[in-house]
Amino acid sequence: MFCPRLDHFARLNQDGSVGKCGHMVNARGFESFEELERSEWMEGIRNTMSEDRWPDECARCQQSERVKGESIRTNSIARHKILHPIRKDYLIVGGVLDNVCNSACQSCNAGLSTKIGSLESKNYPRVDNYDLFQRLPQDRITELDVNGGEPTASKNYKKVLTELPANVKIVRMNTNGSRMIKEIEDVLKRNIMVIVTMSLDGMGNVHDYVRWPIKWTDYKKTVDAYKDLQEKYKLLKLDFWTTVSCLNVRNLPEIIDYAKNMDIPHDWAFLDKPSVLNVRYKNKFTAVAKHVSPEEIAVDGDNSEQLEAFIKRQDALRNITIDDYFSLDLNLSRNSSANR
Repeated sequence: MFCPRLDHFARLNQDGSVGKCGHMVNARGFESFEELERSEWMEGIRNTMSEDRWPDECARCQQSERVKGESIRTNSIARHKILHPIRKDYLIVGGVLDNVCNSACQSCNAGLSTKIGSLESKNYPRVDNYDLFQRLPQDRITELDVNGGEPTASKNYKKVLTELPANVKIVRMNTNGSRMIKEIEDVLKRNIMVIVTMSLDGMGNVHDYVRWPIKWTDYKKTVDAYKDLQEKYKLLKLDFWTTVSCLNVRNLPEIIDYAKNMDIPHDWAFLDKPSVLNVRYKNKFTAVAKHVSPEEIAVDGDNSEQLEAFIKRQDALRNITIDDYFSLDLNLSRNSSANR
């Protein structure tokens, strides 16, 4: 078993440490990239995978490959075939550059969103990994995949795009689709490939609830703007990513259809945390979505009480109510089809 991320990836964590793949479960962080590479923890993961066994930390990719036959690991192998001939010791840098964000997504937290932090407290956490990024081996960085937060709202991200390491061939940006930034076109003008991944966690009112306060109408305008820019620059690649929680799992087939209609590649994975939104638990949302993936949905105990408390707390912070967005009797989302 092989995963290129074990040797060719560094992640900037929201706590200021350096780690590996962001899809790992219970992954460890270290003070420096050098300490990470020399750690017994990394040696153990590499040894386990070399024995053709799944490390516990890689459970999400294991689940994705079981359900749909592909994962972040398999996608990384495809990228490895492109980058390895360019530079044998290539390094992809991902993770959190800072937590500046204009959205308070239901599955997120204050450590990754200043919007959520400002709702919860005046003394919310600020993440700033710009200096940590600068301490990485810059000459090895061939692909940049650092994000936020929301990159389009981050001064740090715009600064990094302006000061790209010399050997960068690919820039990836994960965005909530609320806006565009001119720096992306500036990078494209330098003949560097840019891959923009837009989070697609629902349509219509499902989107507006899960990705509050971003509006589906504005999101669609951003998608159209990127499509127009793609006509101008062939090195611009677009794709969608869906984080599947109990709130949007019933809409997954509809989301997949939308991506196909837009002719934009789409991938997804089941949410791990916060666990209260995990699709494995039984509740009123997963009860009507069992058909989407019977082996993964509503297979564990009932968490209806915990989920209701979570939703009430989230709604109170945002001064909204889920009943204005969801109706399980009406195909889960009100006006979802009408807002395509």
